[in-house]
Amino acid sequence: RNEYDPSKGSHFSGGDIAGLRQQLDYIEQLGATALWITPPVANLWWSKASEYGGYHGYWASDFSKVDAHFGDLKEYQALSKSLHQRGMYLIQDIVVNHTGPFFGYSDEYDPNNNVKHFQLYEHGAYSRPQQSPFDQIDRLNPAHAHANIYNWTPSITDFESDEQRLTYQLANLADINTRNPDVIKAFKDVYGMWIKEAGVDAFRVDTVKYVDHDFWQQFLHDDDGIHAQAKLWGKDDFLVFGEVFDVSAPMQDDGEQKLKQYMTNSEQAQFDSLLAFPLYNDIERVFAQGKPTTELAYRLQQHMQFDQPHIMPTFIDNHDVKRFLSGGNIAGLKQALTLIFTIPGIPVIYQGTEQAMTEARKAMFAGGYQAQQDQFNTKSEMYRFIRRLSKLRLSDRVFTRGDMTVLAANETAPGVLAFNRHYDDESILVLMNSASHSVLVNNLNTGFKSGDSLEVLFAEGTFSLPELGSSGNISMVLPKQSIVVLGKSRLANSGKTVGVEAEQRQRNSDITITLDENISGEVFQNDIRLTGEITQANAKVLVVLNGNIDSAKELMADANGKFSFTIPVRHWGELQHVLELYAPEFGVTSEPQHFTTKVSTPEFSGFVQDAADDANGPSGDYRNPTHGLSANQREILSVQADAAGANMELQIKMAEISDVWGPANGFDNVSFSIFIDFPSVTGATVLPGIASNMPESLNWELGHVVFGWGNSMFSSNADQPNEAGKRYGVSPIIEVDKAQQLIRIMYHGDVVGIPTWQNAKVYITTWDMTGEGAYRGLAEQASAWEFGGGNSNAPKVMDDVLIELR
Repeated sequence: RNEYDPSKGSHFSGGDIAGLRQQLDYIEQLGATALWITPPVANLWWSKASEYGGYHGYWASDFSKVDAHFGDLKEYQALSKSLHQRGMYLIQDIVVNHTGPFFGYSDEYDPNNNVKHFQLYEHGAYSRPQQSPFDQIDRLNPAHAHANIYNWTPSITDFESDEQRLTYQLANLADINTRNPDVIKAFKDVYGMWIKEAGVDAFRVDTVKYVDHDFWQQFLHDDDGIHAQAKLWGKDDFLVFGEVFDVSAPMQDDGEQKLKQYMTNSEQAQFDSLLAFPLYNDIERVFAQGKPTTELAYRLQQHMQFDQPHIMPTFIDNHDVKRFLSGGNIAGLKQALTLIFTIPGIPVIYQGTEQAMTEARKAMFAGGYQAQQDQFNTKSEMYRFIRRLSKLRLSDRVFTRGDMTVLAANETAPGVLAFNRHYDDESILVLMNSASHSVLVNNLNTGFKSGDSLEVLFAEGTFSLPELGSSGNISMVLPKQSIVVLGKSRLANSGKTVGVEAEQRQRNSDITITLDENISGEVFQNDIRLTGEITQANAKVLVVLNGNIDSAKELMADANGKFSFTIPVRHWGELQHVLELYAPEFGVTSEPQHFTTKVSTPEFSGFVQDAADDANGPSGDYRNPTHGLSANQREILSVQADAAGANMELQIKMAEISDVWGPANGFDNVSFSIFIDFPSVTGATVLPGIASNMPESLNWELGHVVFGWGNSMFSSNADQPNEAGKRYGVSPIIEVDKAQQLIRIMYHGDVVGIPTWQNAKVYITTWDMTGEGAYRGLAEQASAWEFGGGNSNAPKVMDDVLIELR
């Protein structure tokens, strides 16, 4: 049915169950103990209405059969048997919320007359699912209407409405009436069958929050529910983990509270485990976007508030979101992976992460989508790194069952993240530095005892092994983007691959270092002049701002131990800082002081009023996607730019801002691709990803792409101008004022080496991206999720603005 086309992400491109069996050595040697596969059930192969295929498994036409593209039941049973022979588990992805895009409404929906404008999208043998009772999908058929298997509704437009969320269609997928007893029984039967016939060991459940709570109670916990059926086949600890795709705002727990609504509590038995989506979001923000590590520290503490965090799957990317490396870099990827392998939870690796993939749904095999060759390289850097992490995690139950305490984090910038794990008498200390510079670890309470002999269990980067103080504390310098896992020396070493040198340093517990003035809580708009004292004559003192050792100012105390220094206040905006003093010769630190600087008078600025109703592409003929939530979100009305010191802020006024999909960055249905030209540097003219060029023969050196679920900066690439260059692993701060239709973007230039914004030219373009981070397509005719009015190679620009800072 023309559903196979490896050149397109919308089509089947090959790959099957037999192929999975062929690669079990590759998967097992990585360290995996379970395989989670896409729903293997028969799907609607091609949707004319959506112009997309059901290759992914989430558009069921028969929940009881293996899709013919993947194989048959015997091959699926053989995969299960092969996994069990290796001591591994089979996890099947399942869906109960919907089937495929089979029906909809040709005009405005009338909730009081759901026959009006009803239409089936497909015809003939493929007009409906093949399995009873889900084949009763035609509202115009009286028997089907009486069976009431489906909610006869259009797509969700208001995700805050419980009625729409639970009974309307998600992205045009036929919504099943999960309150119907016949539906509940059918799903118990069919998914019980997969446990019995295929030996499935666990379920991952799709789109949990779009189904009412009572269904989960009955489906999972009735006497004939999934857990009861699993026990009949000897699976007493059958794991069912659900997908509730919600994240939390920084330093808030709104996402966790939404997840807890679907977890077993005193009132109702539901899920014991859910995918850790709030944690995923802050892992990405901290290790790919360079946000302060305190955000992740807070999220880890919230993760531990779940009843059973040890059985919640943790992840850094998956099939529904962008790849970590689409915005982050390899150093950040290693830290993100180390985190999920050393905290409570079940670490999940999405296929291709172990090969450092950047594309969300690239195939692993030659000839598949975007794959010119096989991707099963067991000697690649990331494959070997993950294998080391797997060995570490399985080396001791402290990693899989221990509790966790967060010890330290940087409140203002990238930097240190420290936590310990404890189980029985065993303790582990994990230290990471997310910054691109060395940081000071200041008097950290490790959880070890004085006299404990420490051993490096895992490390990435070169560092000095710290000495424990009398109370088990350490002060040390942690190199840039480094990873250190320490344990007591009686633990087996799991693969130390870097040189570690013992640090010999004179220590004197009588030496102290102090500031003469307490500036904590103060706000400064001018330079700050400070004095201090160390109880050691002529000692060297480092003034450390925000933990950054590499840029610390070096002072020499006088014969009386006195010293003075100035902190300049130059950078635009209201910024939080931490000040510490450090005497490296003695390992002595001061108490940290927290203060704020505020610069509100710009050195350079610019303003552009953009023409109204011009978000129509370069030709003026482009058209927006036709889905119901796509409107004027790509129309720029004006841009204000202000800069001082190394910082620059853009205020982009939009014709419309929407957030209906619950975007992490506060806006959706639009992406911004921003390219910045600095007059003293020569960069590239080609704009990667959007098939366009800089206007007015300009060239760009700094690129920035931001959409609802992504935010990354990169350099230009002279050798391959069609591709982004270096990924910085840090990103601007995004603030959204929906009422004022403003999106604010704050660039901290010092982290990417920008000393001044004078005469910088900023080119801002709008389009839209998928949740996985790919630019939406462009075709002659607009469709639900594609732009119209051009060919696939035409520029992906709906509106644009060029602004200069003077």
